[in-house]
Formats: sequence, C-alpha cells, structure tokens
Amino acid sequence: MSNLPAYKAVVFAGGGARCFWQAGFWEAVSPSLPRPPEVVTAVSAGASTACHALSGCSQQAMEYYLEGHAARAQSGYHRHPLSLKPDRERVAFYRDAFLDVLGDESLERLRSGPEIRVLMATAPVWAPGSLGILVGFLAYSLEKAIKAPLHPIWAQALGFKPVVGFADRCATVEQVADLVLASSCVPPIMEPVRWQGQAVLDGGLIDNAPVALLAEHERPALVMLTRRYPPEKLRGHPGLTYVQPSEPLPISKWESANPDALHRAVELGMADGERFLRSGPAA
Repeated sequence: MSNLPAYKAVVFAGGGARCFWQAGFWEAVSPSLPRPPEVVTAVSAGASTACHALSGCSQQAMEYYLEGHAARAQSGYHRHPLSLKPDRERVAFYRDAFLDVLGDESLERLRSGPEIRVLMATAPVWAPGSLGILVGFLAYSLEKAIKAPLHPIWAQALGFKPVVGFADRCATVEQVADLVLASSCVPPIMEPVRWQGQAVLDGGLIDNAPVALLAEHERPALVMLTRRYPPEKLRGHPGLTYVQPSEPLPISKWESANPDALHRAVELGMADGERFLRSGPAA
C-alpha cells in the first residue's frame, strides 16, 4: 500500500451525476487515510457527496439514488438539460436525498466533523437576473472548451464573486439541503434561490474544484475531480494531490434516470480508490 500523506483538507469538485465517482473513491480511500481531514471544500453536487460521506450516510444515499433513478427510468422520465422550464421534480428528488436519508444522529456527525466550506457564486452588479446567469454560464462553458483549466478565472474576471456557506454549522437537515441546492443553482433547471438573503448561483462558475477556499497552512490537500484532464495538468502542484477518473465516466452530469450508469460510476470510483491506495497518485 502506498504511503499517503496526512491530508489536512479534501476537495470535492462539482460535476452533477459524475460526482457518484467521488462517492466510490472516498469510500475506498477514506478508511486508510492517516487521519480525517480538518477541512473540506466542496461545490454543487460535490457538496452533496461530501455531506453524505461525512455524515456517515453514503450507503443509504446510494440506495436512495439507485431507487430514485430506477423509478424515474421506469416512468419514462426524460428532460433535455437545455429546457427552459424549472425541473421541480428533479429539485425535489435531490432535496429529499437529505430529508429522507439524514437523521438526527447523522446531522450530529456532520456538525461535529471537519469544517465543510460550500462554494456559491453571485453575479456582478452590471449583470443582474437572467443576464448574469447567461453571462456566467457562457464564460464558464467557453473557458472550459477553449482552455480546459483546472481552475477557471474568466467568471471572476467578469465580476462574479464567491460566497461560502458552512454545512457543519447548519442547525437542521433542511438547512443542509438548502445550502447544497444553493451551491447547485443552475437556472432555468432550478428556480433562482437565495442563501441568507443573497441571490446565488452554482459555485462552479467560480471554481469547479474550490481549492482557493483553502489557506496555505491547510495543505496538503486531496482534490477529487470528476472530469478528465491531461495527466500533465495534474502534476507539479505543491501541497495538492489531484485525482480523476481513470477512464471516461459512464454517466453524464445531468443524468437522473439511469441506475446502471450510477452503479458503474460508483464501482469505477471504488476501483480507482483501491489503485490509489496501492500505487499512490501516479496510478
């Protein structure tokens, strides 16, 4: 088994349904870490994965998602991700992933564990409402397509600003669900939401792998990505260990009605985690 550093922090990148890979990877790796992380940063669906994992409810969450995906597949559910109407069924499904799975004991584990910083974004003052949404997602998509950076910068250059919520400080399961959904807000799939009175958007607009929420003294950190990059992009970052799926994931970020793809993504995450334990990041 590879000698792993004592990671002070762990980063859960966003990625929609691709984050099920993280669930498998973390399940395989976390028991063998020298110590639990002191800090976790997460965004969008990665925040959901982090909260379920750190509350000790990963297995129950997977059962919930598998059952939900199977039921939606059986009902013939289909929605194009570019549909202009809010998908209230999808939002309710992910909210219930917390309300139905997390109980008082799980919430207490979440509250007594590491600090969990959840990233959200606010639009610039010159681009309110729908204009800000359009500008933000165009900037994000274009930068990813043209430069494929590990950490995008265009949205912040345009005036989008980060907002951070703390899942471990939430007093109720409902507050945890509200925070995760706020970090995942992608209009028009979701209706606009507010966090503590402030209109917010998916934090992935700022950074889909929120390393910037960590201070220098909170390294070394393990960063779990959900999309693939050229391996050379992942090397040479002092204090940061980047890991990614070993092959293209069998599930799209918008998928919510394919239990087989979900299961395969989790299994690949577990297999990659076991390889990581045997051979270290070079695997």
